[in-house]
Amino acid sequence: MKQHFRRGCAAASGTVLLAALLLPVAPAHAAATVTEFTDVHETQTFTAPLDFCGDENRVGTVTVTETTVGRSVETDSGVFQIHGTDYFEYLLVFPDGSYVESGLNRDLFTFVATSSHTVFKRVTQDFRTVYAADGTPIGSMTVHGVFQVSYQDANGNGQPDDGEIASEVDNFRFRCSL
Repeated sequence: MKQHFRRGCAAASGTVLLAALLLPVAPAHAAATVTEFTDVHETQTFTAPLDFCGDENRVGTVTVTETTVGRSVETDSGVFQIHGTDYFEYLLVFPDGSYVESGLNRDLFTFVATSSHTVFKRVTQDFRTVYAADGTPIGSMTVHGVFQVSYQDANGNGQPDDGEIASEVDNFRFRCSL
């Protein structure tokens, strides 16, 4: 899958998932410890075509900024949860002045872990409009994606091993009109 603009997303999700897996899931002294977080990632600029839509030889300059907002909760019963949203500001400008701009562009994510069971889910919603150089809308692109994995950590090593995955969903829908 060629989602150049999701590079930071994958890194941030991996960091959150790794941190969650490495944190001990021990009972807290209070009923729950809640931590709010916000992270604005460095703006990235690179050249690329419009992913999945149009002529792949038509390359422009992409500028994307990712902002992550969320909450982690650790309960006294040993449940650790992270819920959040990655927001993306995406702009692709072609040499002829036409451009693609994101409207709603976000990934919703949830991570829930107990001492033996873990669930991770990510839902992608990406709506972009394609504009002519004069600003007239000339097309659109939408992406809907769902990824979810659930596993029982039978050996207690904090990661899904062969035979431990209870369910996995990977669904990707794309629509382009140019």
